[in-house]
Amino acid sequence: MSALNVPKARPQRGAATLVVVMVLFLVMALLAAYGNRSLLFEQRIASSYLRASLSQEAAEAGIEWTLAQLNGAAINASCKPVSSGGQRFADRYLNIDPADRTITSRTAVSAYLLDCARDLTQDGWACRCPAADAAATPATALPAGAELPSSFSVDFAKGPRNGTLQLLVLGCTDSVIDNCKNSDTSAVSQAQLGRTRLKTTIALVSAVRSPPASPLVVKGSISSSGAGLGLHNTDPRSNGLLVAMGGSTAWPGRVDDRLESVPGTSLDQVVGQDARLADVNTTTDDLFRMYLGATVQRYPSLPALRKLACSGDCSADIQAAYDAGQRVLWVNGPLTISSNPTLASITDPLLLIATGDVTLTGGLQLNGMLVTPGNLTWTNGTALPSLINGMVLVGGNVQTGGAVDIVYQQTVADELRNRTGGFVRVPGSWNTFVR
Repeated sequence: MSALNVPKARPQRGAATLVVVMVLFLVMALLAAYGNRSLLFEQRIASSYLRASLSQEAAEAGIEWTLAQLNGAAINASCKPVSSGGQRFADRYLNIDPADRTITSRTAVSAYLLDCARDLTQDGWACRCPAADAAATPATALPAGAELPSSFSVDFAKGPRNGTLQLLVLGCTDSVIDNCKNSDTSAVSQAQLGRTRLKTTIALVSAVRSPPASPLVVKGSISSSGAGLGLHNTDPRSNGLLVAMGGSTAWPGRVDDRLESVPGTSLDQVVGQDARLADVNTTTDDLFRMYLGATVQRYPSLPALRKLACSGDCSADIQAAYDAGQRVLWVNGPLTISSNPTLASITDPLLLIATGDVTLTGGLQLNGMLVTPGNLTWTNGTALPSLINGMVLVGGNVQTGGAVDIVYQQTVADELRNRTGGFVRVPGSWNTFVR
């Protein structure tokens, strides 16, 4: 074979292609790693948003829960309503001055003393309402379900003006609220907990906006028989006024010896016709607005008001409602009390409103204020005293028989104006805070 016909060895090819492919694979790997990193980052952001939203919802739930408790009945240490032996939420945690409506917190021992946690196994909330002077104890974890647990804690601070209160609520994405009370923000973040602090101002809406300055206010007329109607007011701040009357000043059966005013005051000065009540254009709504601050139609919207349905003698139902912590009772229709109960106390009075005529029979003793746009018929044929310590507001006429008495109490007036009523949010006061 000729040397010219021997094939020559050729150099290998494809190395450059391999390098390009490997570089492309490296670039794709880097892009995949970067994309995965972005995905993980977005997942963490989404998780943070979820926990932040959950903690904010828990804090909002704490605000609504607290308002419901402030306007609710008496409760026990688990924040549950009880029919007797409990204590109203406002009385347990707030000091309300009956003289100037200053509201302060009684929880001076520890901030965020009361709290609630979402109990997923029971589909509800487990709450703690210890005494205001109790030492705070760490909350215990509740059984967790498939959902994220949550909790909130409540504290109070003095409001910007009298009659208001700052409500401070801490929301947390843990069933143990104490885990979110850590002041170290980084520690809370490392524990992957969401927490939100909300602050809002709440205000006390008085049950009686302008209490009467006399034991009896009647738009119509008065008639008495027997021992006569006794009216007593020796309080100098009200000038000893005994009755504001819209009807005729002629009072059949009036017994002057049963009328007691500030010593040295003439009865002509304290018993007379009121021009506002005598005006034919003055309606029942005007009468309600004048003293209670709202019309007959609007007044039942007071958050703390409770409607009472009873027939016959209502004294047992009224007593049961009072024992359960209710202080503003509304009876649709007529009201009858025919037994000898002692209802409420001077330092913790009752506001009793009936939309129909009121009939009182026997030895009733009521500490508070009785209101009716209808007529009042009050008789006492017993040897027991029949007495109302406070005020009576009547939109119709008053007829009494036997010995019945109304004693004006400034303490009752102050309690009903400055300590009794409903709590509501002040619009525009919602805010977040750091503490």
